[in-house]
Amino acid sequence: MRAVRAVFAILCLVWAWASWAASATTPEAVVTGFHATLLDNMKHGKAYGCQGRSQRLAPVIDRDFDIPFIAQTVLRRHWDQLADDQRQRYTAAFRELVVATYAQQFADFAGERFTTQDTQNLPNGDALVHAQLKPGSGDTVSFDYVLRQKDGAWRIINIIADGVSDLALRSTQYAKLYEEKGFDGLLAWIEEQTRKARADCS
Repeated sequence: MRAVRAVFAILCLVWAWASWAASATTPEAVVTGFHATLLDNMKHGKAYGCQGRSQRLAPVIDRDFDIPFIAQTVLRRHWDQLADDQRQRYTAAFRELVVATYAQQFADFAGERFTTQDTQNLPNGDALVHAQLKPGSGDTVSFDYVLRQKDGAWRIINIIADGVSDLALRSTQYAKLYEEKGFDGLLAWIEEQTRKARADCS
């Protein structure tokens, strides 16, 4: 009887894990999980410190965002002008900036609440997840997350905050910087923005 109970308990764990794994692959689950990380960082911001918040964010951003796609897209046609080693350096620097920015901007908790709402299936196969951030005081901020499947998992490729596309803003900014400063100038600018974010984060 004990053996039967043990087998049953194991099967229950397997079923529970399978159910969780399936739900974690949905666009809504990706957004909700990302919000949970931000909220945890905010609630424990002082205890974690800037480095601790960054360490918790980095693997989540690698998992939930398609950083290589975003980095390539914002550079527009200039991406084709880069050598392989330049692409790698630029993508790595871009990732560091994303991590540092989130660690800096989501560092304190004042009663904020994230809510994941409905999901819209887009004609090209992408998904649009509607979400909101309700601050402790002030107006609610609406977020639209655009997600695309990659290697069997949903990844965030754009965030639209109150109607403003992060991808479009970065694309305009980065393309202009590249045209004015070239690759080395753009890379130096990204690295400087990362240093500033980390300084403000501490």
